[in-house]
Amino acid sequence: MARDEKLEKSEKNAHEKGTAHKGPSLWEIFSITAKIGGVTLGGGYAMIPIIREEFTKKHNFLTDEEFTALLVIAQSLPGPIAVNTSTLVGYRLKKLPGTICAVLGAIFFPTIIILAIAMVIGQYYTVFKPFLNGMKAPLFSVLLITVLKMWKTDVRTLEDIIIFAVAFSIVSFLKFNPVVVILLGLVYGVIRSTVLKGERKNGK
Repeated sequence: MARDEKLEKSEKNAHEKGTAHKGPSLWEIFSITAKIGGVTLGGGYAMIPIIREEFTKKHNFLTDEEFTALLVIAQSLPGPIAVNTSTLVGYRLKKLPGTICAVLGAIFFPTIIILAIAMVIGQYYTVFKPFLNGMKAPLFSVLLITVLKMWKTDVRTLEDIIIFAVAFSIVSFLKFNPVVVILLGLVYGVIRSTVLKGERKNGK
């Protein structure tokens, strides 16, 4: 509920600033997600900054705020983060047809590439092992850049910093399941939104 309000608010702001969605075609949604899926190494989280760049910066189909809200929802759902994010982005832009095109695009090249690589690596794993080990540090740097970008965009107030610190501590030290922490965050968002609505009504 809180996220839906956030998305609606960001969309309204985009219209007011003259940066409203340009209405991508289904082919554009498919081709963008297919391109990302075909050239990105390192799994789902490595794809997130590229998905953000394509849909918010390069093509201006979504605002940063909208994308972050969709990413939070994607992280709280079961399944691969990149496919979840592509699904939500596609639905946000073109409803069900957009969802289908985004998912097909996201898995098109990876499916073909994985099948080909699996057949080769299955027979020559020892040959490829040094290359796979060499990819670890660059992939970590991509993930770190993603985290830093999200921090600059979404952690702006003292409240955000406190929530981050509490969530980090619960996961790191108390060993809570991250999904539980995300769900608690969603509950907090709903409660906070309800309280703010009540305060606005009383203020009127």
